[in-house]
Amino acid sequence: MVGYLYTEPTEVTFLQWPTDHIGEAEGTIDSAAASGSPPNETVAADTGSFSVRIDGHSVTLQLGGHTDYGRLSGESLTLNVRQSDGSIRPVTYHRASSADYNNALATLRKTAAAANGRAQQDQQIKQEIQALGDDYATVGKYKGSLKDDVSTLASDVSTADDDLKTTHDDEKAVMAESSTSDASEVCVDADGVAVDADGVSVDADGASTDLGTLTDDLSVLRKTVSSLRSSLQAVQKDVPTYTGSDGQPTPADVDKAITGAHSFIADLVTQTNGVIDTINAYVTDAYGYAAAASKAGSCGSASAAPAPIEQVK
Repeated sequence: MVGYLYTEPTEVTFLQWPTDHIGEAEGTIDSAAASGSPPNETVAADTGSFSVRIDGHSVTLQLGGHTDYGRLSGESLTLNVRQSDGSIRPVTYHRASSADYNNALATLRKTAAAANGRAQQDQQIKQEIQALGDDYATVGKYKGSLKDDVSTLASDVSTADDDLKTTHDDEKAVMAESSTSDASEVCVDADGVAVDADGVSVDADGASTDLGTLTDDLSVLRKTVSSLRSSLQAVQKDVPTYTGSDGQPTPADVDKAITGAHSFIADLVTQTNGVIDTINAYVTDAYGYAAAASKAGSCGSASAAPAPIEQVK
């Protein structure tokens, strides 16, 4: 068999026919071409047949409904191949064997696989850097949200403080009238103190609801801080020289954000637990005032204070 091989970076073509003697013969064409873009580049192989006529150094191929003319010169075959735009381009094949074609095909597939691998790696690195930037931004976002949450709790404390003062004032009024007024009137006013105490408890319930928002935000911040460290490690593993790019944080920025977040969380927990202690104390005091007012008028047992709000860990 006579074989001629043509190769370029994205395709290979192998022509074979039985003899290089003058005359006509039937031949086969094996080809493969890469298509698509990395990381989704593929290589597809195909085979077909053609007719060839050799007349001295002149060669005529009838292939795929068209005719190509060419010339043999030593170990080379140059065909004038009509292109899709109507132009004619000389394509030079070189004498080769089936093994040469197989090697060229393997190289083409290896090249495509390598390109896909590089593109996948680049894509992964891009995603890792984006995740790093997202985590970095989320840490800042939730620190801001938690500051707002603490401000809301402070407002809850202020409201409870006002209601506690009202409870205390009403309790003092009951204590003052208990020695001069009718017992039934004293008990009516003592019931008013109990209602005041329940109002402080409602304030505590509101604070507990707001505390739930704070603890949810705190959980997200803690998870994101952990994710931020992992994201930086993933980027540095794939890009040891990473120094930040396209507005993304540098390793120093990330380290500073993590250290700052840990300090912020510790201070936040301490501050929040102080607020919780204050609200719990307000509720205890309010129900204590209600109990004292009830006792002063011999009005029976006052309601016990509800369970305290648990501290944040």
